[in-house]
Amino acid sequence: MTHPDRASIEHFVRGTLGCGCPDEVFQQLVVSRLPPIAGRPPIVQLQVGSRLLIHVVAPPDGATAGDWIEQLAANGRTARDRHGYNRFRLVIASPTPPASVRDMRERFARAIVGDEKAHLHFVSCDQLPVGFDLPSQAPQVALDPLRADAK
Repeated sequence: MTHPDRASIEHFVRGTLGCGCPDEVFQQLVVSRLPPIAGRPPIVQLQVGSRLLIHVVAPPDGATAGDWIEQLAANGRTARDRHGYNRFRLVIASPTPPASVRDMRERFARAIVGDEKAHLHFVSCDQLPVGFDLPSQAPQVALDPLRADAK
């Protein structure tokens, strides 16, 4: 992943996601990758200042809304609260709209019931900031625990 520039991220956050974050929030941007764990897809995490936490994911190959959407909602809310962010936004990015958008919206709504500071967005991959590549959905290679370089 090349490092996206501030203007591209600002356009994505304000224009695409509709966030009204003030200018000073964009002075500190951190983009990182979170590997897939326990059935959760890999995530590109964007921290905007100390106010906004965004997780961007591609729906798993052939996935229906399954439990992964609830897991992403719960994990994002927990991270938001633990680190003192004001809002959490889960962004599902794909080249074409997922077939199960309605089901995903319903599952997300049930997972965040009563939380007005968690939001779900669906975007096309071409709406992501320049250089903001989604993690591949390729299966992870298991390391041999007996090898010295295994973690």
